[in-house]
Amino acid sequence: PVLIVDLKDCFFTIPLHPDDRPKFAFSVPAINEAEPAQRYQWRTLPQGMRNSPAICQWYVARALSGVRKQFPDARLYHYMDDILVAASTQDELLRIQPRLL
Repeated sequence: PVLIVDLKDCFFTIPLHPDDRPKFAFSVPAINEAEPAQRYQWRTLPQGMRNSPAICQWYVARALSGVRKQFPDARLYHYMDDILVAASTQDELLRIQPRLL
């Protein structure tokens, strides 16, 4: 049996440390430069940044490490926010499922 999980809004569930938020800041210019540009900082991992995919991969791998240890016979594969789980029995798959969600 196989289980496929797609994590919803994976990037946006990974918090940025307050010290790192300025590194992910961006500015929006005012119309006709009549006012100063507005500066914003992400509180969570944004999509589109060069290192965001690697950070996402690391977080998901770390989150799955306990499941892998608890169920060494199961096969867990992940790419970004997509997780594929294969188990030898349906019962084992049903025991794994709550630990993924």
